[in-house]
Amino acid sequence: MSNKKQKMNGIILIILLLLVFPLHSIIAETGQNQFAPIMIIDQAQEDGPFDQTFHSNIMLAQGFTPTKTPLTKIELKINKPRKTTDGIFVSIREELNGSDLVSQIINAEDIPFFTHWIEIDLTDIDITAGETYYIIVLTSTSSEAPYRWMFNYSEDTDPYENGSFYRSTDLGETWFPIETEFDFVDAAFRTYTYKTNVDMVCEGFLNWTANVSQNESDPIQLTGSFTIENQGTPFSRLNWEIVHWPGWGSWEFSQKNETNLTPEDGPTMVFVNVEGPRSNLPDIYRGEIIIKNVDNENDTCYIDARLETPKHKDDSSWFSLFFDIVDSLFPPFKTYWNLFSMFFQ
Repeated sequence: MSNKKQKMNGIILIILLLLVFPLHSIIAETGQNQFAPIMIIDQAQEDGPFDQTFHSNIMLAQGFTPTKTPLTKIELKINKPRKTTDGIFVSIREELNGSDLVSQIINAEDIPFFTHWIEIDLTDIDITAGETYYIIVLTSTSSEAPYRWMFNYSEDTDPYENGSFYRSTDLGETWFPIETEFDFVDAAFRTYTYKTNVDMVCEGFLNWTANVSQNESDPIQLTGSFTIENQGTPFSRLNWEIVHWPGWGSWEFSQKNETNLTPEDGPTMVFVNVEGPRSNLPDIYRGEIIIKNVDNENDTCYIDARLETPKHKDDSSWFSLFFDIVDSLFPPFKTYWNLFSMFFQ
């Protein structure tokens, strides 16, 4: 087979592949998988040799103190000793008798008999690291067919130092710690968050054209904008800063930095005002704006900037003709002339 025929067959094969698997769909699928959130355990007390009953007359709560945000999922070690048609209502609160930040109902048929870790997939919520929150459990099942939340007990060592186990017998009006001054008691639980991944994305291109003439003395006024967005894991925090911009002209930004930009905030629009270089000669200026992730020196994005100052269409003076001739014979002339203009403008 000749090389020409092989090349033709290769081209046909590539075309067929692109028709079946469009390039943009391949890129989109790759991009979606690139930053898929990874769940990790943030807080946990996993030992539960003992059990605490809860039913229609008893509510239970376990405090925890997160180190990360968001809260995405929890797991509770629950014992179901008897058949019941009533499920479990689980919620997260900032205060024991406060309102629910998020809640979920676990149906009775989804809770197996005997002791198991029960997964509660919550709607992601933004929580504050270092603040205490509470896992609340309640059910309408009777005391003859209760659920049991497994817990750990010790007279010497606190099983979980960043929270306590509570009980209420009046539908949450008042709460009492289960532990006493002589022992420590904590329920078996796990809280999950995402492995934080900040993904800074900048979009925009500053491209200007401004006519100049030999007799023009007013500065060139330019405006534009670009966006900065955090496309990372939910509720991740991006702290960004503009660290560089072109040396030509005088640049002003609506903001040069921002803290705690989350994906939920959407893109931040940065507006730019530039007083262009004071030069009456045609030229093309290029440069870039550099934005850095303050918390990751390797995470940087760039916005290209370009200004073209062609001759004014009515400018046909002998000076411009002379400039063009000299510039073609001696290219560095333009650079020297711009420096000269800066000192004598």
